[in-house]
Amino acid sequence: MFNFLRPNFESSIRRELPMLYRVARRLTSCSEDAEDLVSQTLVSAFRGWHTFDGKYLRSWLVKILRNERGALVGEKNLMAEIEDLAEHPDDKPTWEVVATKFELEDIRREIDQLPFHFKMPVLLCDVEQMSYEEASQALEIPIGTVRSRLNRGRNQLKRKLSQWTREEVRP
Repeated sequence: MFNFLRPNFESSIRRELPMLYRVARRLTSCSEDAEDLVSQTLVSAFRGWHTFDGKYLRSWLVKILRNERGALVGEKNLMAEIEDLAEHPDDKPTWEVVATKFELEDIRREIDQLPFHFKMPVLLCDVEQMSYEEASQALEIPIGTVRSRLNRGRNQLKRKLSQWTREEVRP
């Protein structure tokens, strides 16, 4: 029996395609690989649409994308758990400092260099504007771990980008 309350697969997914491609592109080495990853994600999402509970579509899709990436590259454990470290507040918000000093492409390049377990929370929360809860669902980790990894990823970015600033000042 057709459920009229369940959103249509095509119309729901269509809105999320740009986000899926952006995340896939950040995780792969080229646009063709990203397109393949998104395609495989869509096939899996379509097959599993009947299991989707209607809550947090973006998280559900990113979870599938992450799992598909793991299958494509043969990774057994994409998101190895690290200890949940306490979040240390910064004097200034990370992106307020970064945005005033660097070009977008420089920031993207440095995000790509982050370890995968820090890169994903930064991509999902800061780039794709997902909530901590959505990122937690997508990555299948506790919210506290999302916050911790996001904080550590941001701090690594700040350290790397601050090195660039110091290097520019040298004669």
